[in-house]
Amino acid sequence: MSQPDFQAMNRKELLSYFFEHRDDQDAFYALMDKLATEPALATMPPSNGRDETEELRKILDDIRKKRQQEE
Repeated sequence: MSQPDFQAMNRKELLSYFFEHRDDQDAFYALMDKLATEPALATMPPSNGRDETEELRKILDDIRKKRQQEE
């Protein structure tokens, strides 16, 4: 059986493959490399007790502006 191309897999595909083939050490190391090198999709700061809805709107607006500038 040929080895799958782990580099071509996205994080979700690789994780799914690893859960189906838990004894595959190459898949494990490829998954760990991918998790270490790819940034998390989103991070949220800890809650500080304030109404954070407005802050979240500002963050989303900043992201939209950056995307528009890049286009």
